[in-house]
Amino acid sequence: MLKKLMTAFLTLSLIFAPVGGHFLLGQDDTVSAKSYKSGKRSFNTDRSTTNNNSNIQRNKKSDATTKSNTKAKSNPVAKGGLMKGILYGGIAGLLFGSLFANMGGIGAVLGFMVNLIAIILLISIIRRIYIFFKNKKKENPNPWRG
Repeated sequence: MLKKLMTAFLTLSLIFAPVGGHFLLGQDDTVSAKSYKSGKRSFNTDRSTTNNNSNIQRNKKSDATTKSNTKAKSNPVAKGGLMKGILYGGIAGLLFGSLFANMGGIGAVLGFMVNLIAIILLISIIRRIYIFFKNKKKENPNPWRG
């Protein structure tokens, strides 16, 4: 009896899912921005005011020597923080998922335990780093001075 009731409820929810947003949220299919007007143009195409300083002569050689030719080196490890973390997390999830895949219910429990241990380990590492820097600030910079 319970299986039939759950099947009927699932069937009704799948049937009414496409029209539920229309009744509950009240979204219309028509565009509501028909009377929209954009603001005043901020770009001026009048070119008469741009050539006021045409008689100024510049020394191109002195400008070229003041520029620095060194490029700032970027740290390739620190680039792409969020996306790199998502990528590594997904790869780790696939590895652990395939490791415990054919174990049935115990595989899901073991996968959860591995994820829980990884999260606890990450939080403890962050906590130790925070406490290290917090205690470093409290140290006396000159302990021999009385």
